Amino acid sequence: YPTREPFCPPTKIDDSNVYWTAFKEAIKEMKLQISTEVFPAGTDAAYTRALGIPAIGFSPINNTPVLLHDHDEFLHADVYLRGIKIYEQILTKICNA
Repeated sequence: YPTREPFCPPTKIDDSNVYWTAFKEAIKEMKLQISTEVFPAGTDAAYTRALGIPAIGFSPINNTPVLLHDHDEFLHADVYLRGIKIYEQILTKICNA
């Protein structure tokens, strides 16, 4: 199959990636569960990776239907506020990696 974009290697999610290790540590400390998925080109991360900059996509939204860009997309205030706290802990851990 021909592709529209040149091949862009995925970001490593193993112990060779210090940022992934820090991310996983923050998730573990908060006792959160995550699942990894390949989301090849649906976000701006594809453009970042094409520049040779590793990128990890993450969303702390939970207990919410997936209605991305739908006419009735919503997010409960408590989920939004908890997401801010989650990002604070993750970014602190990554910035100190």
